[in-house]
Amino acid sequence: MKITSHHLMITGLAIRFNLRLIPLLLLFLGYTRGMPHVLRFGGIFESIESGPSGAEELAFKFALNTINRNRTLLPNTTLTYDIQRINIFDSFEASRKACDQLSLGVAAIFGPSHSSSANAVQSICNALGVPHIQTKWKHQVSDNRDSYYVSLYPDFSSLSRAILDLVHFFKWRTVTVVYDDSTGLIRLQELIKAPSRYNIRLKIRQLPTETKDAKPLLKEMKKAKEFHVIFDCGHEMAAWILKQALAMGMMTEYYHYIFTTLAQTLSVLFAGKLNSSVCVSDKSFSSLRAKFNIELSVETKKRVQRDFCRV
Repeated sequence: MKITSHHLMITGLAIRFNLRLIPLLLLFLGYTRGMPHVLRFGGIFESIESGPSGAEELAFKFALNTINRNRTLLPNTTLTYDIQRINIFDSFEASRKACDQLSLGVAAIFGPSHSSSANAVQSICNALGVPHIQTKWKHQVSDNRDSYYVSLYPDFSSLSRAILDLVHFFKWRTVTVVYDDSTGLIRLQELIKAPSRYNIRLKIRQLPTETKDAKPLLKEMKKAKEFHVIFDCGHEMAAWILKQALAMGMMTEYYHYIFTTLAQTLSVLFAGKLNSSVCVSDKSFSSLRAKFNIELSVETKKRVQRDFCRV
């Protein structure tokens, strides 16, 4: 069994996790009657050696501790966890840690998030019939090995159509799509097919794979006067891009950016004249509220500005 979700991250200690996931998982496990007094979950998370806990690990702990504090959810059961850390892309170590956790009798395993390590753990869990929860987006394919498949991540075609709707709403006729890896092309396929159906000129670029330095790419885009840009990348890379764009003078009223990442409260459109203290203009928020009936609290707006405007 595999449950796919998207990890939620909010900078700092304010980390939220979908608390409905654990009760849903218990239904899949068959714990509808006679819940055990102690239920253990395994978590395998990638981290840099001697580095701090990552957002996914903190969210995992936060979710279980929150459920334990709310005795109305599981009044007679305490959730515990076993957390193992591995190096990024170390599939052998991921397999070993998964076996160690299964020997402890864990009810399910969360993570890891990178493909090679996640696939190794998934194979073990499939063989033993243990639920495996992946906190990453994955293109859904038919797989007869999985008896159950639940995806908590929004359908990529729906997201792609939503981005295309934004392009139509803002009347963009030229658009640059910048993607991080090949999965971005899958997620944005509705937009990529747009030139054949609509009067839209599309240019596709890829972010550098070995470094976070996007300045050479941004320099090319600036020289080509590419003002309407859609970035498909992770939240960390999005922050780096904004900082570098600001340093290169690409945060003026001429530049308009859409980031597809769901790691923040919403995918934010950056428009208007920006500076290091005001990251998202009032005009942008007003446009989004009017068109899509989005109500943004003052706290949400301040958090988005804070998270993306540190330089």
